[in-house]
Amino acid sequence: MIKAFLRYPFSDDEIARFQTLSPELFFQDRPDEETEIIIGNYRPEKLKGLTSLKWMQLSAVGYDKYIAKGILNDEVLLTNAVGVHTQEVAEHVFAVILMMIKNEQLYRDNQHGHVWRDEGKVKSFGDLTVTIIGFGSIGNCLAKMCKALNMYVIGVKRKAIEKPDYLDELYLNDELNKAVGNADVVVSVLPGNKENEHLFNLDTFRAMKEDCIFINAGRGNLYTEETLIEVLDQKIIKSVSTDVFAQEPLPQDSRLWDYPNLFITPHAAGNFHLNIAHKTFVELVEENLRRYINNQELKYLVTERE
Repeated sequence: MIKAFLRYPFSDDEIARFQTLSPELFFQDRPDEETEIIIGNYRPEKLKGLTSLKWMQLSAVGYDKYIAKGILNDEVLLTNAVGVHTQEVAEHVFAVILMMIKNEQLYRDNQHGHVWRDEGKVKSFGDLTVTIIGFGSIGNCLAKMCKALNMYVIGVKRKAIEKPDYLDELYLNDELNKAVGNADVVVSVLPGNKENEHLFNLDTFRAMKEDCIFINAGRGNLYTEETLIEVLDQKIIKSVSTDVFAQEPLPQDSRLWDYPNLFITPHAAGNFHLNIAHKTFVELVEENLRRYINNQELKYLVTERE
């Protein structure tokens, strides 16, 4: 028997579909010491007692909490959900770009304050230069959306690749300050691994134009909270939008809630708000279950461990 704990809310029909893969599969409502598979994100600190665990399939792309020392044994297979949230995160960022370029968030604030005020000149979408940092599936999807509105699109990637047609320029991470220098909008969709921790410092933000908009839909460890507060206090750039924080949920007493030049969303960019994300995840789980049962290599295997 292969015991699998389903941490993600699949439908009865979807579970029945998985069940056809093997009569040995047994799906649990909660894990125990015999659990062999976990599907979906489960609190890392609860994994330590699961001594029979052999494979964990995350429902998110980010895996930094699960590769921390002492969380998973080296023998446990870890796979993430590459491609599942691509469209919804890209669309979230694209919507934020359009909103903030036209100052729509300011008009919403004015409405709450019963203030009738014109917020001034804005830029045309076709005149924008957008720099996208983290050029995986989400970055590629977002770049195509931006190019469809005739934006000038710059990509930043860790490793060199051939520049696709929908990019106007392509840089490597060590050229970051150069890549952001002429951008009207800078977007980060970087993962939260050690390499990217505190990648952005004050010098990086100062390399941007004063009227630049920065959007973070990757991870909250890209910069320290102190750096973000200084950027906002000094108005080093025009405004910031972030979907992610080092501490989540953001504490109610955090200073960040009250900045008019900061737009906050609660890690909602990639949270199965689009039906296509759920459908893609079901297909990924089905494929990886099939591979696991047949002793084949799993898709999107994470080999990194701290």
